[in-house]
Amino acid sequence: MNRIEFFFKILGAVICLLFISKPEIHLMVEWTLVAVILLTVGIPHGAIDHLLTNPQLERRSFTRFLIHYLLLIAVYSILWYMAPIPALAAFLLMSAYHFGQSHFLAQNQPNHTAWAVYGLRGGYFLAAILCGDLEATQEILAPILEFELSPVSRLLLVAGFGFISGISQLVFGPKFTAIQALELLVLGPTLYFSPLLVGFVVYFGFWHSLPSMLVEYSYLKNLPFCNSLGKFSLQLLPFSVISVIGMGILLSVGTRFLTGQELILMFFVIISLISFPHILYMDKFLKEKNQN
Repeated sequence: MNRIEFFFKILGAVICLLFISKPEIHLMVEWTLVAVILLTVGIPHGAIDHLLTNPQLERRSFTRFLIHYLLLIAVYSILWYMAPIPALAAFLLMSAYHFGQSHFLAQNQPNHTAWAVYGLRGGYFLAAILCGDLEATQEILAPILEFELSPVSRLLLVAGFGFISGISQLVFGPKFTAIQALELLVLGPTLYFSPLLVGFVVYFGFWHSLPSMLVEYSYLKNLPFCNSLGKFSLQLLPFSVISVIGMGILLSVGTRFLTGQELILMFFVIISLISFPHILYMDKFLKEKNQN
């Protein structure tokens, strides 16, 4: 773990602890934190999938890539419209695998066991985030799904995920690092006791997006158009800006027809739509270049 990643993970932990100790902090502060992290690392880390596919894409290949990317978003949009609960389940499963994968960026993992190790690790942290502040989770999902979990049940669920995740790594590898053990024992409970939005955006930003972005930069930094942080940042801008503008337009239109609950759900649906093709392309990139 380099110094940049270490610094921001410590910062993320401090942010969570601050919100845990001061639960009265205004919701607007939480949404401001969400916006800042999404705009600086969350959305940009998925804005160069075309370069990870092929840094030397020609116009025809880029057009083909873009059409495929948009088709994936369109298909998943239809699934959300026609069958929101299966779409939600698919998003949680994909996210668990994708998030778990980012805990092993510097370690090789055999393909036949990767799905279990990655999925269980990401599932553990997702469960901690969603079950810890279950009331907020229920409120967001209320337009499509109603469910109940007792405090004991949610605690056992999260602890069970953590235990099975640890066992899966011991059995299948890779070898535990001190950081991974600390994450299981400390990060999970920290996310569990954090407010939903804070836990989600801190984990998404500093444990997933930033490490992934550093891997992307390491891969591209020897190319002329990415051989400095400034040039690399410029490559992130076009699709980041397009994504932000698109989200803004959709949410603005949504304010005219949707309730507050539905608008928040719509926000997470949009995140899932732009995440779906990114998860597929990032998985392919990591398997070919880093985790094979």
